[in-house]
Amino acid sequence: MLEQSSVRAVQHIMATLFSAQNALRELAPEYRWAGLGNLLGDYGEFVAMEAYGLTKAAAGSGGYDAVTHEGQTVQIKANHAASQIGFRGEADLMLVLKVEANGQWNEIYYGPFAKAKALARYSARDNKHMIAVRQLVALNEADGVTVPLEAINTEPALR
Repeated sequence: MLEQSSVRAVQHIMATLFSAQNALRELAPEYRWAGLGNLLGDYGEFVAMEAYGLTKAAAGSGGYDAVTHEGQTVQIKANHAASQIGFRGEADLMLVLKVEANGQWNEIYYGPFAKAKALARYSARDNKHMIAVRQLVALNEADGVTVPLEAINTEPALR
């Protein structure tokens, strides 16, 4: 059993997370900022819209999260610790960002969705495609984009 001080510390951290989510909803209400699982994805989308000048796709858009100024659809993925990225659907482009614990981010991949999908394996169990982060880094490097070493994960994929 956890000591009472540990329980209070965890409770405080959870309260801080939920408080932060409420503040994020105030600052960027077009994102849900809901649940701990969606928090990373919402942050990735937010960063992508701001840093890449993308337009958020309408709610319910299948397979993509944003649109470029040229009208290309973009599926956005944010990664923190997994060695693989899972995705469903179709888009013109894929943007994958590595988010650090301090909130900073690096681009892992930004390029044709079809190139990433061609290298991915399909998981029938999860009904999605999976691609290793290292493969995405290699795709970016093949296009002349250097990815910082800290963006490459070595931790096993979360299941």
